[in-house]
Amino acid sequence: MSKPKLVVLGFLSRAPMYGYQIGHVVEEFGLPVWAGIKLPTIYKALQDLEASQHIRGEQVTEGNNPPRTVFHLIDKGRKLHSELVQHYLSSVTTSSQDWWLTLSFARHAISKKQLESAVRMRLDRLKHTKDSVRNSTCAHMLETGDLPFVQRHVLQLGLRHHKEETKTLKELLADVLTGGHNDFYLKEGERA
Repeated sequence: MSKPKLVVLGFLSRAPMYGYQIGHVVEEFGLPVWAGIKLPTIYKALQDLEASQHIRGEQVTEGNNPPRTVFHLIDKGRKLHSELVQHYLSSVTTSSQDWWLTLSFARHAISKKQLESAVRMRLDRLKHTKDSVRNSTCAHMLETGDLPFVQRHVLQLGLRHHKEETKTLKELLADVLTGGHNDFYLKEGERA
């Protein structure tokens, strides 16, 4: 996944921004720590997306300040944003962390039906994973006390994370199904 491109397109889908603004929000949300997205990769993504004509940069001068480039999302970029979101929310290889990162930048990139499908698919994958872990040697070793203490804590953390993610996905699905939130979705038949 090109996480930096997804992040840039996600921010620009909300409003035109200059690179420093995006970088500031990336730092403020701790994306370098929890998502592995560093500032240099954000600036590289901006350059690449502008060169490939997915975004447009415009020089703006305010007062006596030096000119800054404000980036705008254009139709080709909206389409790429939607494709990235849909692909990574439905991919079986997307990690939990990257799935939630993608979801956080999915506004105006996915329909209600697509989001419902992606959440159901994620729940199915988690159920399959839980069943696999339950029948694993590690689970047996955890029950019998034969698992070394560090691995025991790591496995228990994984199980707690799995339980909380499943609970959160069920809450999200219920929220999707109740309706509303139309300002988040692409409208049916609408293209990014």
